[in-house]
Amino acid sequence: MEEGRDYTPEEFEAMFASQEGSNRNEEVEQGEEEEEADGSKPSGKVSYVWKYYEKVPVPNKPRHFRCVCTVCRDIKKIMKSYAWSIGTGFGSMSRHLRNDHGITASGVGSQTQTQLSGFMSEQAGGGKPFFYSQKNMIDHMATFVNLEELPFTYGESVNLENFNRLALQPSYSHVNRHTLKDRTMEQYKEQKKELIAYFANFDGRVALTSDTWTSKQNNPFMCVTVHWIDNDFFLQKRIIAFDIMEEKHTGYNIYLRLKKTLDKFNLTKKLFSISFDNASANTKCIDYVLQMDDILLNGDLVHVRCCAHIINLSAQEGLAFLAPLLEPIKTCINWTRNARSMKTQWKTLCDKHGLRNKQWGTDCATRWNSTYKLIKQALRYKNVLTEFYNSHQRDEDAMIDNSMWTIAANVCNLLKPYYNATNVFSLVYEPNVHLVILECLKIVIAFKTAENVEPCLIPIVDDMKTKWVKYFTSFPYIYGVASLLDPCVKQIGLTNSLLFYYEMLNIIDFDVEIYVQKCIDVLRELCKIYAKDKGESSSSSSVTTKSARFDDQLHSILFRRTQSSSSSTSTLATKELDDYLTHGVDTNDTDFNILLWWKARSIQFPLLSKIARDVLVVPASTVASESAFSAGGRVLDDKRSRLAPPTVKMCVCKRDWDLAKIRRQGAKEFDPLEADEIVATDASSGN
Repeated sequence: MEEGRDYTPEEFEAMFASQEGSNRNEEVEQGEEEEEADGSKPSGKVSYVWKYYEKVPVPNKPRHFRCVCTVCRDIKKIMKSYAWSIGTGFGSMSRHLRNDHGITASGVGSQTQTQLSGFMSEQAGGGKPFFYSQKNMIDHMATFVNLEELPFTYGESVNLENFNRLALQPSYSHVNRHTLKDRTMEQYKEQKKELIAYFANFDGRVALTSDTWTSKQNNPFMCVTVHWIDNDFFLQKRIIAFDIMEEKHTGYNIYLRLKKTLDKFNLTKKLFSISFDNASANTKCIDYVLQMDDILLNGDLVHVRCCAHIINLSAQEGLAFLAPLLEPIKTCINWTRNARSMKTQWKTLCDKHGLRNKQWGTDCATRWNSTYKLIKQALRYKNVLTEFYNSHQRDEDAMIDNSMWTIAANVCNLLKPYYNATNVFSLVYEPNVHLVILECLKIVIAFKTAENVEPCLIPIVDDMKTKWVKYFTSFPYIYGVASLLDPCVKQIGLTNSLLFYYEMLNIIDFDVEIYVQKCIDVLRELCKIYAKDKGESSSSSSVTTKSARFDDQLHSILFRRTQSSSSSTSTLATKELDDYLTHGVDTNDTDFNILLWWKARSIQFPLLSKIARDVLVVPASTVASESAFSAGGRVLDDKRSRLAPPTVKMCVCKRDWDLAKIRRQGAKEFDPLEADEIVATDASSGN
């Protein structure tokens, strides 16, 4: 037997077709009566290997064949072939079946399983033999272990080996931790190479988010996440750097790290923006980024501050003053949680009011969103909590009443837009930069509402408002440009929302018309930069219809008539932009998808749709990078604290890339409380 030779499926088909059918059939029949290897007479049995090999006669050599593995062909791999002649043995062919496909002659302990399940039917036509491969199993185990953030020693588990052998595959063999780690690293390098090649051919621009983090082992890491919208208008995200940064965290050193990462992934000339938190070193880093080539519009759109960070600063400003107002409700909840001897009575009361038996948790004193969610849950149980708690209090002054619940409900209504905005700014697969101004508007409306309905909240709101206007007195142009590219907002919605926003904050020295016109000018300059082949755009009259995305209050704010709304577009040099802005709001879809809207109109607005892809990808927060630190913390847990930095980078990046394939980055369990509505009047009425 000669050494095996590899064939591609195409090479095999060509070779197989070159033989005359009658000659091949004759030789195959003759081969079935071959002599045994020791020269004895045939036993009447045909070797099992012929179930998995195709004999191809060798020209001009009677009784000689190339035997091609049909298992390799079926699973679309490079096919092994072996030289064989009648009267010789099958050692090489049987070893190939055993080692590469797990197929043996014995039915006991065989690695061949017939799968008739729906899964197999969908994947391979149904009822087709499934061939177990140890190598294939290791590949998938490496992916699974990393996705589930398990240690590499998982494959060495005796219990896992016993389970697989007894319940799934008798030929399963444990996987050494070094083998598993090496295979994971190989997969990571392969995926990284594919990602670099993809960006080399990518014709759009990308947005970055970056942040730094120190692990439990006191190792400083820097994370860089890239965001882009692909040609099918799907928003994509990948972690492309998770490196240890031992040098001082200065603006220049951060810039050098970013530049190195951009160069490595072919993104240096494709940068649109960078989202940072408010650290001074990050601000200094932007000064160096602006000196790079191919930065658009002198960097007017490059620096994006993390909105979630600003929201947190404002909410934390009022948290210390809100705590005394919520103390009676928290005391009631804590007492109820600790009243273990009265669980039956509590359950009976819950059943009486048609509520499930609630087990109360604790809030974190330094996290406003934890307090918000706890009070929100308590408002659903206010009647049960009041009856249960007051029935065991002898001192009337210690009891809770409706006035306390009213304050709690008004506090919750004050924090609700903060909580909703944080969730919006944390979206992974949906754009959020065009929603920043609208979410900020909702927050300042909540300021005014809280001052009107609850006098005790006025000083607290003043402190929160002071912190708020420190960062959001003037919006970066990227937010205005993105709002213009929202077909449900456009120029009239942006103008009116800003007018109402500054009215609520009592800011009278900000010229909204100048800001909006500057955003239009920026968009016009982008049109000139992106313009290569100007397409014809059909203009239409301005029609504003009510969008189901906004409630009545917000809609009345956005689409009030203003003196400048009808004339500001007349000076635009770009007809495509002029046609778009004058078209007005033309959607009434509650499930409005801005990316699909632009995709559907990429022919009508070829330039603007390309600009929209690059603008709408800008993330409003650095949550993407901060979530990577959570993953890094799980990777570097107490049991794996000695992992080397390159291994940590491999685990974090590869896990993110594998989750991206199934669009599960940032996935979390559904919180039913997010659908609840809190109305202060309900608390006061006791309903």
